[in-house]
Amino acid sequence: MINLRTDRARIKGINMRKAIRILAGVNMFMSFVFISGCSAPQRIAPTPYAVENERRVERPFDATWQSAVEWFATHNTPIKNIDKSSGLISTEYSMSMKDALVFMDCGRGDSTMTGKVEMDNYLGNFNVLIKKIDDNSTKVVVNVFFSCAVKKYRYENLLSTNYVLESSVKEDCVSTGKLEKQILDYLSAK
Repeated sequence: MINLRTDRARIKGINMRKAIRILAGVNMFMSFVFISGCSAPQRIAPTPYAVENERRVERPFDATWQSAVEWFATHNTPIKNIDKSSGLISTEYSMSMKDALVFMDCGRGDSTMTGKVEMDNYLGNFNVLIKKIDDNSTKVVVNVFFSCAVKKYRYENLLSTNYVLESSVKEDCVSTGKLEKQILDYLSAK
């Protein structure tokens, strides 16, 4: 015999339990999205690279020195300090975005529901040290130091799409090894 009253109550109970489980799942999902989305944006640090920065060049000191000066000139890289007696040539300059992406890794910026992190003002500082080993060979060392400005922004207000700068900090970047290789290959090939 069918009892409509008890059958309806049973169906309602099953639907209520199912609805509670679904709401609990949605609540957990929304809590996760809210918590992870509301965290402050971060700079994700770069991973260090294996870099060859030293090489023995089978050429006399004077020829290697001349090639190093030529490298700076042909690559439009300003020389900050030059001292042949110590074997040192150094530079410091702002890099284009194109060069920065090739020669350095500054990590990357994060974006969340509360703001974003961006990098700019890429700077490169490197020196080439050339030392005589004997009459026909020279030791060349390329030391590279890179940095950028890490800028943290937040939204102007809860419903805004406009950003407000919160902080700007100079951070070190890592070398990809490509600049060192380019210089060492150039000096070895001449």
